[in-house]
Amino acid sequence: MSDAILLQGCDLRKTYVLGRAEVPVLHGASISVEEGSWVSILGSSGSGKSTLLHLLGGLDRPDADSGQVLYRGQSVWEQSQRAINVYRNNDIGFVFQFYHLLPELTVLENASLPAMIGETNESGLERAETLLTQFGLGHRLHHKPRELSGGERQRTAIARALVNEPSMLLADEPTGNLDEETGGEILGVLKELHQDGLAIVMVTHDPSIAAQGTETVHLRRGLIE
Repeated sequence: MSDAILLQGCDLRKTYVLGRAEVPVLHGASISVEEGSWVSILGSSGSGKSTLLHLLGGLDRPDADSGQVLYRGQSVWEQSQRAINVYRNNDIGFVFQFYHLLPELTVLENASLPAMIGETNESGLERAETLLTQFGLGHRLHHKPRELSGGERQRTAIARALVNEPSMLLADEPTGNLDEETGGEILGVLKELHQDGLAIVMVTHDPSIAAQGTETVHLRRGLIE
C-alpha cells in the first residue's frame, strides 16, 4: 500500500437550513485517505456520515469558508464546473444503500450510464459487460432492475460505479438494504476490489461491517474522532 494521500477532507462543516431553523451536521470533520486503503467511517444514524461522503465526492459543497476537499493535493471546489463534473464522474465511484438504478433501463444500460454521458462510448459498454460478468450477472445483462434480487441490484450499482475506472469508491451503507447473507456477498465483492488496489471509503453504523476495512474512524457529534 502506498503512503500517498489520495483524498483529504479538511475542517469540513455543513449546515442545512430547514425553514427558519439552521441544522448544523458537520462541525469541522477532517479525514485523510491513502492510495489503496479502505477507510470505514463508523457512526450512528444522523451523525452526518452520508453528508461527509457527499462532500468528499463532490455531490455537495461544505459551508462557505469552512475547509476544503483535496483530491491528489488539489482543491475540488476551486476548479471549474467542468473539472468538478469530471471528478464526480471519472475519479470517484459512488455506491448507495438504495441502488438508484433507472427502472426503464436494462442492467447493462444502467451499468454503462456514466460512460455514456456526453457521448456514445462502445468501450464503456464493453467494460460494463465485463464487470457485470465478473460479478456473476452475465445472464442478466438485458433484464430490468425490477427483475433482480437486492444483491443483484447492488452488484449492478457497483459495476456502474466502476465503469469509468475511478481511483476511489465511496460506499454509503452498501449492505444496509440487504439481508446478512447477501450483505456478506457484497462485502466480498468490495474486498476483492480492494485487494486489486481500489481505495474505498465506506460509511456504516455496524462495527462488524466497519471492521472489514483497513482503518476505522468514528464520526461523533459532527467530528471525526
